[in-house]
Amino acid sequence: MALHRIIDAQHQGVVIATFEHPQGWRAQSRVAWNFQNTSSPVWVHAAIFNPGGTESFEFLPAESFYWLEPNYGFDPVGQSKYGLVCMPPMPAVEAMTRLVVPKYRGNRQGLHVTGVHPLPNLPQILGDPSLAQVPTEGVGVRVEYEEEGRAFEEEFYGVKTQSQAGGGMSLQINWGFARLFCFRAGRGQLEAAQQTFWHVARSARVNPQWQGLYSQIAQQLNAQHGAMIDGWRAKLQSEAQFQEQLKGYYQEQRDRQSADVASKIEADERRREIPPATLTPEEQWRNELGMETAYLNPDSSEGNVIYHRSADRVVFMNERGEVVGSEDPNFDPNVGSTHTWKRLREA
Repeated sequence: MALHRIIDAQHQGVVIATFEHPQGWRAQSRVAWNFQNTSSPVWVHAAIFNPGGTESFEFLPAESFYWLEPNYGFDPVGQSKYGLVCMPPMPAVEAMTRLVVPKYRGNRQGLHVTGVHPLPNLPQILGDPSLAQVPTEGVGVRVEYEEEGRAFEEEFYGVKTQSQAGGGMSLQINWGFARLFCFRAGRGQLEAAQQTFWHVARSARVNPQWQGLYSQIAQQLNAQHGAMIDGWRAKLQSEAQFQEQLKGYYQEQRDRQSADVASKIEADERRREIPPATLTPEEQWRNELGMETAYLNPDSSEGNVIYHRSADRVVFMNERGEVVGSEDPNFDPNVGSTHTWKRLREA
């Protein structure tokens, strides 16, 4: 086995962590700091692969989420804030299959899950003492897909943690995967490489010197952020009508959400009443060429059509009439957008 060192070039080249890998395999790692992300300021990724085969292994960056209770719509689902993503907490299996696997392999052809299994003792398997003091939930997921004409099997593993802060009228839940890694090989070859992959996973060791440096930086960032929040809170509390204004705002948000739901239901009912569009000979000819596909215009009462390239598997249009598409079936432009995107149906 060879030893790979993950280096923090931004802090005098201190070693972040080390791990072992087979001699002859290539290893690489990347580290990026973003001090605007006060809750998760560093991004670390490492990978190894066999240049003479199909085997590869990745240490993936930590996935960090938060959720507010109650949620009044200030932070929409999917929004990134201070290095965390707004997402309601969910079991480890669901989070792995809905969030992690699609993020890293969602554009692979024929992607499908072939097995899931809880691993409550995953922290012990990895020999990570930092996870011994907190509640955890380990999980493993196996998937299959095709890449550049070759079939692959891959397994994802993660240790989910969850904590909460606050109380009374508000609560923040912080959760995510503290340890996340995956490994793959050509179909039928994964079992033979399992022992090697698990040796790599268990060999990872974080440098205590760097861990102390990270904790110091995180404390400084949190202190700065806390001071900013305290100043904002003091300004709001100085306003005599703050509480009444806040209640009015919350009611306005609830009314707006109810109106949005009612509007969507009404629009869906109108859309179902529109008769199927009859394509002209020219439109039929364009469809048959295979380069463009006709889609129903949801904002037209006459059932006319919109053309978009056929290579995209999903197509959306917003209230401005702007159209976007993607070959990724999981693509959703509503995430993080200020516009309302409706998925179009083929004519």
